[in-house]
Amino acid sequence: MEENKTLTWQEKIARIEQAPKEVQVMVAKAFIRDDIPDEDVQYLFNADSIEDLNENMDEAQVENINAEEPEDGIGADHFSMRTTKPRNNKNFITKGAGGWSTCIKGNPTDKDANVLANCVGYASGRFNEIVNEARGTTGCPYPTLNCNAVNFKERAEKAGLKTGSTPKRGAIMCWGKNPNGAGHVAIVEKVNSANSVYTSESGWGSSTAFWNQTRTNSNGRWGAGSAYYFRCFIYLPDDVQKWVDGGSPSPITPNVDKDIYKDQIEVKISDLRVRTGAGTDKSILGFASKGYYNYYETADANGYKWYRIADGQWIASNDGWTVVYPAQPKPTPTYKYKVGDKVVINGQLYGDADGGKPGKTVSNKVTNITRLAEGHPYPYNTTGDLGWMAESSISPYVEPTPKPTELKVGDKVKIIGTGNGSSYGGSNTAYGIGWTRQILRIWDGRPYPYQVGNASGTTGFYKASALQKL
Repeated sequence: MEENKTLTWQEKIARIEQAPKEVQVMVAKAFIRDDIPDEDVQYLFNADSIEDLNENMDEAQVENINAEEPEDGIGADHFSMRTTKPRNNKNFITKGAGGWSTCIKGNPTDKDANVLANCVGYASGRFNEIVNEARGTTGCPYPTLNCNAVNFKERAEKAGLKTGSTPKRGAIMCWGKNPNGAGHVAIVEKVNSANSVYTSESGWGSSTAFWNQTRTNSNGRWGAGSAYYFRCFIYLPDDVQKWVDGGSPSPITPNVDKDIYKDQIEVKISDLRVRTGAGTDKSILGFASKGYYNYYETADANGYKWYRIADGQWIASNDGWTVVYPAQPKPTPTYKYKVGDKVVINGQLYGDADGGKPGKTVSNKVTNITRLAEGHPYPYNTTGDLGWMAESSISPYVEPTPKPTELKVGDKVKIIGTGNGSSYGGSNTAYGIGWTRQILRIWDGRPYPYQVGNASGTTGFYKASALQKL
């Protein structure tokens, strides 16, 4: 087991996911041992049906079993209940499959949300989905909510979340199971009363990947079967709860692209508090997601250096949390084109060199550079004062080459060299060396005039030297 000490949690998850379902628990325990108190992922499972999870199915009022949602999902300007199974939603798809979830795959694995069927994958995904919708963020804000269901309480509290016995909309409900079972978790979609909630849930090991139900607390277990015991409600962060309950949260300024010419701070953790001012006594607005932020002011308070990332939004800096990048001086700009150059322009035109007054767009227009406004983002103007353009919208004009005579449309050819994804040569390299194709079209006067492909589509654009006529 020495090998496990060097495995990342992503590698551990991959080992578990790759194992056959019937031995997955054994493999999980091999890579995430019982004697590790802070295990990274779920390794306890119980395949209880909906009937097993509820003491009285008549009272449980289960509905919307595996209900399908529209392609565009349920995202809204304000909180809306989830009454359909997630579909192509990154909150419910593992990182290894292009999503954001740190949970393992469900059993059986749902094709549209591969952390289902599993109560852990669903509750974690739905909780993070609500946080992301409220804050307008992406990713996995609470990646450690990926453990055995019974352990959600400790994981949540360690992540700074509050827990309690009063139901709140958006909260995670957490149960344990005797003896030493996996437990269960669900999401509160609506609070009917102090002793009645409407939930969304999933369960491991059955074809029931999603359902809603009304749960009452008549038995002290919130409707769960006799093998279960209720642990707590895990509440959303205060700013998200305010949004869920109909208020307007203070939105955290979004990440920006890295820019070495601006004062920036990189946040390297997912739970860095954003406060209303510089100091630990200031109110918490929410949490800054991982990434880069511009900063505009600094201050010292409570042993920390504080950075203002927006009006009324401050974060503290620490070597383990952040990296600060003071702005570097901008070099003197250089320009690829000069007045008089003959060019081809493609894209948006603007009424001024700063990008104001967007005008028409042009496509493959041959013209000449007539003006250059140095120091502006759209520095080029052309014949006829058409408008100002960015350098990225301009390419050099290439004089037409004599019309080739060896190859014609319909000729069968073998590709013997590389080409390009565009007849102008401004796209990615096209390969296909050794393939047999035919000439689909000839673009006279362009650097890569031969459009080559077959009935399935275009392979690429090539010069004559890259083709061998068959």
